[in-house]
Amino acid sequence: MIDNIILAIIVLWFIYAIAIKLTKKRKHDYSFFIAFLAALGYGYFQYYDTYPAVYKEIYQYSVIGIFALWMIMDNIIVLFKKNVSEFDFYHLEKELDELKHSSELLRLRFISTIELLSDGIAFREDKGIFGTDQYIEYLGLSENQFTVDTFENIMIKDDLVQYKMLIDKLSKRNPVYSMNYRIEKDGQQLWIKEKGKAIFIGKKKHVISIIRPMDVRRFPTTEVDVLNSLPKFKEMYNEMQRLTRKKNPYHLVVIQLTNIPKINEKYGRDFGDLMMGEYLSKLRFKFIKDNRSLFRISGIQFGLLIKDQKKFELLDRALVGTGELLTMRMKFGGVSQVIYPNLGISESPYEGKNPDDVYNEAITALKRTEKESYQKSFAFYEK
Repeated sequence: MIDNIILAIIVLWFIYAIAIKLTKKRKHDYSFFIAFLAALGYGYFQYYDTYPAVYKEIYQYSVIGIFALWMIMDNIIVLFKKNVSEFDFYHLEKELDELKHSSELLRLRFISTIELLSDGIAFREDKGIFGTDQYIEYLGLSENQFTVDTFENIMIKDDLVQYKMLIDKLSKRNPVYSMNYRIEKDGQQLWIKEKGKAIFIGKKKHVISIIRPMDVRRFPTTEVDVLNSLPKFKEMYNEMQRLTRKKNPYHLVVIQLTNIPKINEKYGRDFGDLMMGEYLSKLRFKFIKDNRSLFRISGIQFGLLIKDQKKFELLDRALVGTGELLTMRMKFGGVSQVIYPNLGISESPYEGKNPDDVYNEAITALKRTEKESYQKSFAFYEK
């Protein structure tokens, strides 16, 4: 009898192990085996050489039948249950722990990254916005969680119209945006530069944005980087000497942003600096290959060394044609202004001309454009 029960245990436990594997239950479940051992021990001490063989037969078939039924019912329940507990799924429990660890690590990395940034970050959903501490400090708000209406109330109305149109137009095809706008903070206007991206989850649109103030007095390193970092006249003169020694031909364009003083009068000196910074960024994109080509001679006067003949030919054709190549429209929020430069152009031929002569010739050409009788905004030096 004992041999039959042991054999039955081995067979049923093997079947049970296969069932566990097929139903993806936890890998080590010894409850079934322990129950068999308990029944086996009970039968051994209760029936061994004590009762007739018929009782032994009844006992052995009863034990095998009960545990076979237990195995069948247990696995049928597992197969048809939609929500199975973690106790039944060991591998899911392990994966869940790993997922929690990865999620926590990602969360901590994200928080640490935000803390290191000088930009303010905001997350916008429906009518609510959550901003980091840096974000609400820049905007002058008191709480990290606030409504869209609260945000819109501090924005200058002229800029708000443009901002709302921009946000409404965000789509899966065009999710990225950038805009400069003004806000009211501590009774004064402050320019803000914002970049963001829309993320679509189902039918909901979420917007993640970063901001930085553009007030050059309070945050001198955050904006107008091009303007603040430009080398001065001395560096330009040294570069002209270097080109002369190497007998490299070049053209010098002295650029005077003539209408910047009027913009300063209307919108303030800081706004004029923002305009010049944006203008010079676009100028670099069109004509400049290296960081030794654009220089600041004085407040609104800049020197551009064009060393590539093809670039100069582009400038020459544009000036002789429409003259609009270096005239650019700048748009900040609801404010739109055109920068009208005056240009004085001279050249140093292949054999090299004295840098002083090249510079003086460009200045002479520039002064010609300032005369009321002169009808163009640019002039090439002519003897």
